[in-house]
Amino acid sequence: MLILLLVIAVLLLMQKQTLYDLYIGGDDSRMGLMLNGIVVVVFLLGLTRIVIVLLSYAREQEMLLRLAKNVKKKSQYPLAGLAEKSLAAKRYQQIRWIYDHNAPINQAALASSLNASESSRFTLIRFVHNILILIGVFGTVVSLSVALVGASGLLDSPAESMQRMGLIISSMSTALSTTITAIVCFIIYAYFFLRLNDVKIHLLSSIEDVTSLYILPRMTHNEETMVRDVAKLTTALRQAAERMGEVETRFIAAGEGLQATVGLMQQQVSRIDTDMGQMKELLREGFRLPHEMTRNNVAVSTEKEPNHYE
Repeated sequence: MLILLLVIAVLLLMQKQTLYDLYIGGDDSRMGLMLNGIVVVVFLLGLTRIVIVLLSYAREQEMLLRLAKNVKKKSQYPLAGLAEKSLAAKRYQQIRWIYDHNAPINQAALASSLNASESSRFTLIRFVHNILILIGVFGTVVSLSVALVGASGLLDSPAESMQRMGLIISSMSTALSTTITAIVCFIIYAYFFLRLNDVKIHLLSSIEDVTSLYILPRMTHNEETMVRDVAKLTTALRQAAERMGEVETRFIAAGEGLQATVGLMQQQVSRIDTDMGQMKELLREGFRLPHEMTRNNVAVSTEKEPNHYE
């Protein structure tokens, strides 16, 4: 819009003399200024409303992206940083309320309601779009009517023919100027009106995408989601059973290894017992100890052995 305003300003400066002769230079310039002024005022009124709606949609898009970011991060407060009256916050609150009451979520109904509420904001914009060209036609008709009145006066009083001819020419110029003004304003306005519709469609489709991709998967109770949850649970149980089987196999192998280790240890212990017994026999025979020995030590009995030297 700023670029367009700059272009129009440059064109007006380049053709200022022609525009002055067309809009102001006539004998009946007051009527022409009034009719063209009405067209321009209506055009600027509708354009201002378009700018306001576009700015609001820019804020709505920002709120929607923030909501999607919060939901992706699985934030505990998805509405943090969002305006309470934004479309994204309202959609999340609506779905949350339906989810809390265990009711089925009808996304198509929510989308239709949102589209209807947003269409009500376009009343003034559509009104200006419909009547802008008609205002130009009205100015043309009024100017032609004045020209016809001047022509009828020319026939009644030929003495004032020059004055009447000036009025006719001025009225025809006003008719041409109002038509040109209305057509130019309508072309510019129609373009931005279509762009506004594109922005609206893009915003509403983005809201539905965020609803389908990020909000509904966390808040659904229909049969399809239950089947998916059961399938996921079955897969998880199967994987857990396979892992338990692997763990059981490992435990069995570990038990067999432990049993083999215990058997080896028993063999070693029995071998050690045998060796200890042999050592005891050798010690008893070497030191000529009596046979009465305890199980755990090599102490001799209390009876005194006779001295062989005596």
